[in-house]
Amino acid sequence: MTDAAGKYLGSFSLGLRAALEYRANFFFSLLGAVAPVIIQTALWTCLYAPGAQMNASGAVAGSGDSLRLFGFSYAQMLGYVVVANIVSRLVRTGFEYDLNDDIRSGGLDRYLAKPIDYFGFRMAQFAGSKAAETVFMGAALALAIVVLSAATGFSVGIAAILGFAAALVLAFVLNFLVFWCVGLLGFWLTEIGFLFEAVRIVIITASGGIFPLSVFGSGPEAVLEKLPFRFTIQFPTDVLCGRVDGAQLASGLALGAAWSLGLFALGRAVWAVGIRRFVAVGS
Repeated sequence: MTDAAGKYLGSFSLGLRAALEYRANFFFSLLGAVAPVIIQTALWTCLYAPGAQMNASGAVAGSGDSLRLFGFSYAQMLGYVVVANIVSRLVRTGFEYDLNDDIRSGGLDRYLAKPIDYFGFRMAQFAGSKAAETVFMGAALALAIVVLSAATGFSVGIAAILGFAAALVLAFVLNFLVFWCVGLLGFWLTEIGFLFEAVRIVIITASGGIFPLSVFGSGPEAVLEKLPFRFTIQFPTDVLCGRVDGAQLASGLALGAAWSLGLFALGRAVWAVGIRRFVAVGS
């Protein structure tokens, strides 16, 4: 193993240990994904109740099992709600607060003096922090699929699982890059914690984390489908739910990869400008 690989493996291990160190916080965070599922399940169950009528754009009125809202049957919508909430929890970041603290306090100095790329360090640590959570949430997702299958007939194929794994890796990378770029604004803004939460709310909405994007209508949906946010939640969710075929999976992964490269380049450019300002100020 090369020295560089060893350093990033050490960063990965550091993130993994940090995630498991505070076990109570870790498990309460996992349980936090349950409440939104319960609330949304109750909401959609009411909307899909026999005799319910829907005239909104994208919804087809009907009754009982024939009712489809925004292109989803009842079983598909419940599957979407469960998977989307788990994916949303999985890709959630938090490193941006550490990044902002390093910039604001001047602690970034100690990383600049070390023979390791700061971006690579944060990326490896983020991957490590998500490793344990992915195992537990993966088990919860498998259990949820079994329950949905018994209750509603929702099913998942092997091809969908493999495609979901690829889409989930892309979602991890994209969400990290988005918040990396936002976090770099700390070079110019003193306190941006409020900005992180505002951006998070916008991204969750624009990525289909609360409702499928079809809820917004065909016009906004067409725009949102081209933006990178969809690939962090709705795209992997649709893949696992069997709403994406082979060609759509390939084109989606290609577009998501293109956005990843673009955001990586943007992050590098902003870092190059910001780090010069950081050094000039002498923090």
